[in-house]
Amino acid sequence: MNKKVVIVLLHILGWLLFLIIPIVFTMKKAIRFEHLLENNHDFQNLLSWILLIGFSYFNHLWLVPNFYLDLRYFKYVLYSSLSLIGIFLLPEITDLFWSPLLLDANRPLHPPPKALLENSHFLLFYIVSILVSINYHTQIQLYETQKQRLQTELDNLKSQIQPHFLFNTLNSIYSLAIRKDEKTADTVVQLSEFLRYVIQNTQKNEVALVKEIAYLNNYIDLQKSRLRNTVQVRFEIKGDPHKFKIAPLILFSFIENAFKYGVNPEEESTIEIRITITTINLSLHVNNKKVKTQHISGAGIGLKNTKKRLHLIYPQNHNLKILETEKEFKIELTIFFNS
Repeated sequence: MNKKVVIVLLHILGWLLFLIIPIVFTMKKAIRFEHLLENNHDFQNLLSWILLIGFSYFNHLWLVPNFYLDLRYFKYVLYSSLSLIGIFLLPEITDLFWSPLLLDANRPLHPPPKALLENSHFLLFYIVSILVSINYHTQIQLYETQKQRLQTELDNLKSQIQPHFLFNTLNSIYSLAIRKDEKTADTVVQLSEFLRYVIQNTQKNEVALVKEIAYLNNYIDLQKSRLRNTVQVRFEIKGDPHKFKIAPLILFSFIENAFKYGVNPEEESTIEIRITITTINLSLHVNNKKVKTQHISGAGIGLKNTKKRLHLIYPQNHNLKILETEKEFKIELTIFFNS
């Protein structure tokens, strides 16, 4: 069924429920439709309910967004109060032209329900419509503010990725150039591919998982070329990445961290990287041996920012475990795909 039709039907159902409320609590109808043409009071009730329904939309679509949310409380209270007065007084004016048409000696008159009881129903509906509308718009405004704050924070984190990534990649190529390695030219080409990937994809919310893994694979090959035989790298991928998307470079910092702090030419260095993809999640396992490394300026920034990004992008859909011992540093990350 069309979504708009469903919404209209839900609105109609809501109004019908409000009309039923008096019957539930007092066993009396709010509007006695069978006496509508016999008794002006029932016609007045019908008009009051129509005005109340109209006020609820007027309040929800115009008063609350334009006055209450803009902190113009005096005007909001003024217009709301005038609306309430109109809801009670306008139906009374119908006595001037409707009652003469209904007066018929042959028709039995049906005494109206108590005015106090009816007024309490109208007032209840009036208050509920105001509270529901204010609560709805306040929650929407709070959500939008929170969303904007998180997006701003996420954009700031993204802006830190590019210089951080470029600095570390250039260091790798510099090491190759110092040794006059024959693979230097190839790594420069790889760098251009990396930069193209970063420029085109890091500002996106999601990229194809297969592209992200290809990027990681190129980075690992670059590190192997730079480090030669000083490190043993085991990189394994299980599962099919073609059907899924992921936040760009969300896995990169964990792998980069292993090469940055888990490699020393004077020690035996081993790095294990495993990515497992199922129909519901992606798991990243990174394990590196702890080695002695020189102090690196800005150490830990990439990992810290990635943790923040995970909390912003996958607040309820990720699980991160960092296991650290005297000899090993291990990362276990699971990201659950949106259904």
